[in-house]
Amino acid sequence: MRIVLTALVLLTAVGGARAEEAPKVPARADGLLGNFSLGGNRGPVKVDADEMEFDYKTMVLTYRGNVVVTQADMTLRTDNLRVTLAKEGQQKAKEVVAEGNVKIDSGDRHATGGRAVFDDAKRTVTLSEEARLSDGPNEVAGDRVVVYIDEQRSVVQGGPERVRAVLYPPTERPKAPGKEGDGH
Repeated sequence: MRIVLTALVLLTAVGGARAEEAPKVPARADGLLGNFSLGGNRGPVKVDADEMEFDYKTMVLTYRGNVVVTQADMTLRTDNLRVTLAKEGQQKAKEVVAEGNVKIDSGDRHATGGRAVFDDAKRTVTLSEEARLSDGPNEVAGDRVVVYIDEQRSVVQGGPERVRAVLYPPTERPKAPGKEGDGH
């Protein structure tokens, strides 16, 4: 199931995963967030928000209001973003929490939910509160998606609603408007 593989790496590397520790995955399995890392080697991370606060005692950086994070071709939008930094050594992100109207886009790949947690210590990414992942016309939705970065696997869990997946074989994918003969 290609969408599950995409979901597996969909939210990987965000939250400060070090580039040298990133798992090797096949070329098309880079997933939506597979190339997005706060501090990775994909170029600078740009954050825009209405407000920013840094608590030096707790090493927590908080962005509030219309938060937009971009790196390379990846965009993360959310109402609030909290980044907990390591207190010792390099101040890399230990945990990143996006809350409220979470939307992640990279090309024709999209993820939405109410909350996303990127945990570097556990090497997991959790998208919850009506999580929905799409790769072109393929889509998977559930109450919660947990991506186990190092294990290269993901689990989609239902809640009040059951898990739902719509997967198109490559030969039967609907053509996007205005895209003639692209083979998808």
